[in-house]
Amino acid sequence: MAGKYRMQVTPTEGSFLLLKRLEALTGKAPATITRELLDEAAPALQMMVDAYTSLGTTPEEAQAAVMRMAAEGHKAIAQATLDLDTNQKPGRKPGNKGRGAAKT
Repeated sequence: MAGKYRMQVTPTEGSFLLLKRLEALTGKAPATITRELLDEAAPALQMMVDAYTSLGTTPEEAQAAVMRMAAEGHKAIAQATLDLDTNQKPGRKPGNKGRGAAKT
Protein backbone atom coordinates (compact mmCIF):
# COMPACT_ATOMS: atom_id res chain seq x y z
CA MET A 1 0.00 0.00 0.00
CA ALA A 2 1.60 3.19 -1.15
CA GLY A 3 0.36 6.73 -0.85
CA LYS A 4 -1.26 8.89 1.75
CA TYR A 5 -4.28 7.68 3.65
CA ARG A 6 -6.77 9.75 5.55
CA MET A 7 -9.08 8.98 8.40
CA GLN A 8 -11.34 11.06 10.55
CA VAL A 9 -10.58 11.10 14.27
CA THR A 10 -12.58 12.82 16.98
CA PRO A 11 -10.33 13.34 20.01
CA THR A 12 -11.58 13.74 23.53
CA GLU A 13 -11.67 17.31 24.81
CA GLY A 14 -8.54 16.72 26.91
CA SER A 15 -6.57 15.29 24.00
CA PHE A 16 -7.72 18.08 21.71
CA LEU A 17 -6.60 20.75 24.17
CA LEU A 18 -3.21 19.07 24.54
CA LEU A 19 -2.80 18.90 20.76
CA LYS A 20 -3.65 22.59 20.47
CA ARG A 21 -1.09 23.45 23.17
CA LEU A 22 1.54 21.39 21.35
CA GLU A 23 0.62 23.15 18.12
CA ALA A 24 1.22 26.53 19.78
CA LEU A 25 4.55 25.35 21.20
CA THR A 26 5.91 23.49 18.16
CA GLY A 27 4.20 25.07 15.18
CA LYS A 28 3.12 21.61 14.04
CA ALA A 29 -0.50 20.97 13.09
CA PRO A 30 -2.49 18.60 15.35
CA ALA A 31 -2.78 16.15 12.43
CA THR A 32 1.01 16.08 12.06
CA ILE A 33 1.49 15.51 15.78
CA THR A 34 -1.09 12.70 15.70
CA ARG A 35 0.60 11.07 12.68
CA GLU A 36 3.98 11.19 14.44
CA LEU A 37 2.48 9.63 17.57
CA LEU A 38 0.92 6.84 15.48
CA ASP A 39 4.26 6.19 13.76
CA GLU A 40 5.92 5.89 17.18
CA ALA A 41 3.16 3.52 18.32
CA ALA A 42 3.43 1.22 15.26
CA PRO A 43 5.35 -1.55 17.12
CA ALA A 44 2.69 -1.63 19.85
CA LEU A 45 -0.06 -1.69 17.20
CA GLN A 46 1.64 -4.67 15.53
CA MET A 47 1.74 -6.49 18.86
CA MET A 48 -1.99 -5.81 19.27
CA VAL A 49 -2.65 -7.30 15.83
CA ASP A 50 -0.58 -10.36 16.78
CA ALA A 51 -2.42 -10.70 20.11
CA TYR A 52 -5.88 -10.48 18.55
CA THR A 53 -4.85 -12.88 15.79
CA SER A 54 -3.82 -15.53 18.32
CA LEU A 55 -6.81 -14.99 20.63
CA GLY A 56 -8.98 -17.47 18.74
CA THR A 57 -6.46 -20.31 18.85
CA THR A 58 -4.25 -20.00 21.92
CA PRO A 59 -5.50 -17.78 24.77
CA GLU A 60 -2.27 -18.27 26.73
CA GLU A 61 -0.18 -16.89 23.87
CA ALA A 62 -2.62 -14.03 23.45
CA GLN A 63 -2.33 -13.13 27.14
CA ALA A 64 1.46 -13.21 26.92
CA ALA A 65 1.35 -11.05 23.78
CA VAL A 66 -0.84 -8.48 25.55
CA MET A 67 1.62 -8.38 28.46
CA ARG A 68 4.53 -7.90 26.03
CA MET A 69 2.56 -5.20 24.23
CA ALA A 70 1.93 -3.32 27.47
CA ALA A 71 5.59 -3.52 28.45
CA GLU A 72 6.75 -2.38 25.01
CA GLY A 73 4.19 0.42 25.04
CA HIS A 74 5.46 1.69 28.37
CA LYS A 75 9.04 1.44 27.12
CA ALA A 76 8.24 3.31 23.89
CA ILE A 77 6.40 6.07 25.73
CA ALA A 78 9.25 6.47 28.21
CA GLN A 79 11.83 6.61 25.41
CA ALA A 80 9.75 9.08 23.38
CA THR A 81 9.48 11.29 26.44
CA LEU A 82 13.25 11.20 26.90
CA ASP A 83 13.81 11.88 23.22
CA LEU A 84 11.32 14.73 23.05
CA ASP A 85 12.76 17.54 20.96
CA THR A 86 10.19 19.94 19.58
CA ASN A 87 12.45 20.94 16.68
CA GLN A 88 12.96 17.43 15.32
CA LYS A 89 10.98 14.31 14.53
CA PRO A 90 10.43 12.14 17.65
CA GLY A 91 12.68 9.16 18.22
CA ARG A 92 16.27 8.37 18.94
CA LYS A 93 18.81 10.59 17.29
CA PRO A 94 21.21 9.00 14.78
CA GLY A 95 24.50 8.02 16.37
CA ASN A 96 23.21 8.34 19.94
CA LYS A 97 23.85 4.91 21.45
CA GLY A 98 22.63 5.86 24.90
CA ARG A 99 24.33 7.05 28.07
CA GLY A 100 27.97 7.95 27.75
CA ALA A 101 27.97 8.16 23.98
CA ALA A 102 30.95 10.14 22.74
CA LYS A 103 30.11 13.53 21.28
CA THR A 104 31.69 14.42 17.98
